[in-house]
Amino acid sequence: MAKEPSSAPDYMKLLQIDIKRLYFADKDLARDIKLEVSTQERILIVGATGTGKSSLLNTLNLMNQSYEGEILFEGKFLQDYHPHELRTRISMVMQETYLGDGTVQEALDEPLNYAALKNADHSDRKQRLGELLESFKLSLDYLAKRVNQLSGGEKQRIGLIRSLLLRPEILLLDEISSALDQKTSGIISDCIFASYPGTVIAISHDPLWQERWDRTWSLEAGKLIDNSGVK
Repeated sequence: MAKEPSSAPDYMKLLQIDIKRLYFADKDLARDIKLEVSTQERILIVGATGTGKSSLLNTLNLMNQSYEGEILFEGKFLQDYHPHELRTRISMVMQETYLGDGTVQEALDEPLNYAALKNADHSDRKQRLGELLESFKLSLDYLAKRVNQLSGGEKQRIGLIRSLLLRPEILLLDEISSALDQKTSGIISDCIFASYPGTVIAISHDPLWQERWDRTWSLEAGKLIDNSGVK
């Protein structure tokens, strides 16, 4: 079960969100969003099309900056992080993952060019990559394949593996299973919910995912309703 954010000590408050106004162009999407997120929570964002679900999700690692207010990650304003560090520690996986046009190995290694990872310890990366490939039902042979040879489901799994190799504290997922068959969706959800130790904040309409959340954030008529503990 999710921890009660209001009673968590400051070091447990992974994210502190105080958005006065979330908008797109000249349209207000939501106002007065005040939330706290603790470690290891699983949070689902729901709402009708156009209510601002993706805008809110993308705001949490500053891929969207159309908002007024403050967001703190581990007690520090998001803007005070270098973008590479922020997006390494709060990693986004989109519905359609861009992996470039090289090999799978090259796509997985691309984040190593980030300044935030230049001096990181990668001694266990090869072992961890092998474990993740096995968990996602992909063989080592995939590393030599070109990205354009992969199916949509294979690209999605490689995109997730690339994010998980970064060891993010928070994983942001935007409808990543919407175009997948049930078998592939099940593989992905099992790996995330059983093996990933961090916080997950996601948008998903997949029925296989619906019973696995600690909290639901519902965007309705410009307001966010936080249903803590709703299953």
